[in-house]
Amino acid sequence: MPPDAIRVPAEWEAHNAVWLAIPHDEEEWGSEFHAAERSVRELIACLLEDEGAEHVDVLVSAISDSPVHPRAREHLCEFGDIWLRDTGPIFLHQEQRLAAAAFQFNGWGKKYIFPHDTEVASLIAELSSTPLSRHECILEGGAIDGNGAGTFLTTRECLLHANRNPRLDENALEAILSGALGARHVVWLDRGLRGDHTDGHVDNIARFVGPSRVVHMASSGANDPNADILQEIAAELALARTAEGEVLERVALPSPGAVLGAAGLMPASYCNFLIANQCVVVPTFDRPSDTEALSIFADLFPDRRIVGLDACALLTGGGTVHCISQQQPEAPPASNSHV
Repeated sequence: MPPDAIRVPAEWEAHNAVWLAIPHDEEEWGSEFHAAERSVRELIACLLEDEGAEHVDVLVSAISDSPVHPRAREHLCEFGDIWLRDTGPIFLHQEQRLAAAAFQFNGWGKKYIFPHDTEVASLIAELSSTPLSRHECILEGGAIDGNGAGTFLTTRECLLHANRNPRLDENALEAILSGALGARHVVWLDRGLRGDHTDGHVDNIARFVGPSRVVHMASSGANDPNADILQEIAAELALARTAEGEVLERVALPSPGAVLGAAGLMPASYCNFLIANQCVVVPTFDRPSDTEALSIFADLFPDRRIVGLDACALLTGGGTVHCISQQQPEAPPASNSHV
């Protein structure tokens, strides 16, 4: 790879840190506020459990008498909500160094506008001493998923939505992803889950777990509210290729089926997992399918501890484990090899 090339490392590559934030807006979270906060704290403890684990950097709106975790690095600052996958920067390797990209953020298509969310990418870049490049199109981190070698998954429903990039087509967006993130090939899936206010984020429907291996969900049956969508996704992935022309190996996860909240159907998905240095944290939903999902991840990642995190409270906010986290990869070695 040329020394000036841009590459977004795959999530399974070594991290220096994972960035998280503690919920602080009780009005926004309502009755689930304390449960959501406990879930974030459990995730932090899980990530820091192992020797050799990545650092965990946590945005907090107030310093408590009891720290988030004895080994977590707390940063007192102003931020909106906890969805750092979408409001934070996308870390990458460029010119033999760690860098980051920031895109425009408009509250998931102007649905949820929180003060200071548009400042989070710059804030994290500054706190991590990472040079930041800015790009004009609207893109949330959960809308893309990469294999570390230039192939990205995304959905038309999100990136081409009129509430984000109404004047851009697939070719224009691919050119932006190429220049900003080093994309060599983009796999376009059509749409995401019903009940997903992100307009079809791909990290709820399909994720890379290897250079040419992808997980996606299979319908739980005829009553699954996303049965037709999940069948479409499986068919689209069967036709997809990597930048090198490799056929994607597809691994089906179960669907938790219909998970309902006060506002109706919620976007529950086992695809919203986080791969950390020593573990893989998988959202669970108090469903029989939780056990099957965790078993599949154990087969996929035999060298990592598999942890199920009760994500029911987080889900009431619209997302789960992947949505609230943003990994910071280690800086590239001198050779910048990712073989």
